[in-house]
Amino acid sequence: MSATRLQVQGFLNQLSAINPKEIILSRQRKTLDFLDELDFDMRDVIKALRQLRVEDYSYGPNQNDWGAGWVWHFGKAVIQWVDEEQVVRRVYIKLCLAVSKDGRKTTCMSLHPPERTMTFPFSKPPVQWSV
Repeated sequence: MSATRLQVQGFLNQLSAINPKEIILSRQRKTLDFLDELDFDMRDVIKALRQLRVEDYSYGPNQNDWGAGWVWHFGKAVIQWVDEEQVVRRVYIKLCLAVSKDGRKTTCMSLHPPERTMTFPFSKPPVQWSV
């Protein structure tokens, strides 16, 4: 399913209004390994999520196969420092706004390198990342 620019902005507005303490990060091995590789901690994840723009939207919302809520898919270029040099890394971000059993509201379901081609319909001109 594709969203309109207005729907994506609405989702991002909801995301930015959430207290960072309510954000749950996936415990998926590929997410944790990638965060280690980037030398990212939760503060870096929150910063990346707060910097998402409509142009970073790829697709969704889709029904959450793991539970309640809708899943949104974004891609973002982040800076990694390697030997005092900046390296730009492409990151796939999968998000769901839902309430967990412990009352937290947002789940970052995935944060890792893209595993398939991603298209960004709202970037000017439209962009596609190949894998």
